[in-house]
Amino acid sequence: MGVPRFLAFLRAHPIVCLAILTPGIPEYLSTSSPILNFVQNPFWFFLQLAINVGQYTAGALLIREAVLKWRKGWGTVFLLGLAYGIVEEGLGDNTLFNSNNGADGFLGSFGRFAGVNWVWSTGVLTFHVIYSIGLPILLLGLALPGTRGRPLLARRGIVCAFLSLIATTSFETVLVWGEFHFWMGIPLLFGSLLAIGLLVVGARWLPADFWSPASDRPTLTPRAAIAWGFSVFPLVFLLEYYVPLSGVPAFAIVGMEVFVLMLILERLRRGVGRSQNEYTLVNLAFGFILWQSVFGLIIHVPVLYNIPLVILAVWFFVRLRRGYRPRPSPLPIGVFGGSSAA
Repeated sequence: MGVPRFLAFLRAHPIVCLAILTPGIPEYLSTSSPILNFVQNPFWFFLQLAINVGQYTAGALLIREAVLKWRKGWGTVFLLGLAYGIVEEGLGDNTLFNSNNGADGFLGSFGRFAGVNWVWSTGVLTFHVIYSIGLPILLLGLALPGTRGRPLLARRGIVCAFLSLIATTSFETVLVWGEFHFWMGIPLLFGSLLAIGLLVVGARWLPADFWSPASDRPTLTPRAAIAWGFSVFPLVFLLEYYVPLSGVPAFAIVGMEVFVLMLILERLRRGVGRSQNEYTLVNLAFGFILWQSVFGLIIHVPVLYNIPLVILAVWFFVRLRRGYRPRPSPLPIGVFGGSSAA
């Protein structure tokens, strides 16, 4: 299948496009799920792929459908993204609670209170809001403008996505038990379910214009948008992994993380604009993806097996930026072609 035919296929099957963005962005680009397993351990590669699609894609689809059905905005996406993060990292991977999971390094013990790894939780839940949910939903609408405001699932599809999320999360819990012999316990289980429920209710009743951009047109320059997107997680890593070395207590680090993230969120709210902002959003997303690409390369030096995915991501954004670059054209085009009247 040539590139034009593949792009036409994605235009006709937007759920497949979303399934590439999730888990492609949060898992494979960062090498959290190594594509090298395709050669080294094909069984585990495909099992991991099934789990990732069953979680990430189902979660993003459910959140997108909820936002459309409830007629809400990005504030609701953020809250539901937090709920999804608790599902994956709390109920599934158990990294929010397991001090021995290995993924969070010394943050499994630093900042731990009442069975929760609070410093790690702040960063990893922010990661899921942005990379697992926010960026894929944003990029789907930019790449396929015809999908904007259009549901992708009927009632049966919503049920299937919900069952997929439950099944894969449960299976992941079993895998964690098999590897670490860890069980969060009843109090943390009910606490997690309560937090998820409260976030969903809050997302349902949050005003649609919450976090509405302050200005009509974007005030961020393209370079500034890229820089802001690129800088978010280096700042989070600095606060989580280096500030503790100076003896700052965990609760202060959590407070600093939340404060910095709120400042960045407010700066973006003031800069992205409410209309004619596609090019700004493309560049903001490009900054986030650039960091994810660089991070995936850095942690596997000198075996840079992630280069093909980085090249693919750059190609995607080259097309996307070209399609939305300001010009005297009546309608913007998406990365996969087609115009939008949205």
